[in-house]
Amino acid sequence: VETSNHYSRELLHGIRDYVRQNCDWALHLTEQGRGGAPPTWLSRWRGHGIIARIENKRIERAVVSVGVPVVNLSASGLGGAYPVVISSSEGVGRLAGEHLVECGLQHFGFCGEGRFRWASEHGNHFATYLKGQGFSCSTYQSGEEDFEDWEREKRDLAHWLTALPKPVGVMACYDIRGQQILDVCREIGIRVPDEVAVIGQHNDELLCNLCDPPLSSVIPNPRRSGFEAASLLERMMKGDSVSPSIHRIPPTGVATRHS
Repeated sequence: VETSNHYSRELLHGIRDYVRQNCDWALHLTEQGRGGAPPTWLSRWRGHGIIARIENKRIERAVVSVGVPVVNLSASGLGGAYPVVISSSEGVGRLAGEHLVECGLQHFGFCGEGRFRWASEHGNHFATYLKGQGFSCSTYQSGEEDFEDWEREKRDLAHWLTALPKPVGVMACYDIRGQQILDVCREIGIRVPDEVAVIGQHNDELLCNLCDPPLSSVIPNPRRSGFEAASLLERMMKGDSVSPSIHRIPPTGVATRHS
């Protein structure tokens, strides 16, 4: 589990809370970024269970090769043989939609990111909620090549944002994407929130408050996710049969800021 972002650090807090309350584990953690290379010590490690964010095939192969019980905390769709604990994408999309509708908006957009499967799922649930309220949603979806070329990505985002009917409410698939939208709006002279209102998700308080204006965001519950993952892993290590099902943890609300 990476330590490089707020969401994953909260997952780790949830794991710690479970361990303190229920068991006596020796925890081994390596500082790393999202989707980073598996730690070199893993192939020599002789532990009894793994909680992992299986973000890519390389991580999946490394985790499988250890041959111990595993709980997956990623919505990538990999690691299908293991139980998965993730945020409820339906809940995230619905809360973002409810918030923007309650602001009195009638035009909507979703800004995704092609690297992440869960980003598309958030967008689908956001659009489904809006459709149920009688509204449509314009979607912007980047590709892997756009992530590598931010200057081209900025131009594409600027074109999309300019073409949207105003005023418009835009959901960003996560807070970093929301920060990028706000940066582009500022560069091309779109007023936030008067013309474009923006909401992200993850509620990374430092990142959201560094944005200009500060970014509103859906609040997930990663501590509960980490706690649930640790509970499942303890059962598996004791020999209980745990199905490889998906446990979806609902978000807790919306942090309203100036965006």
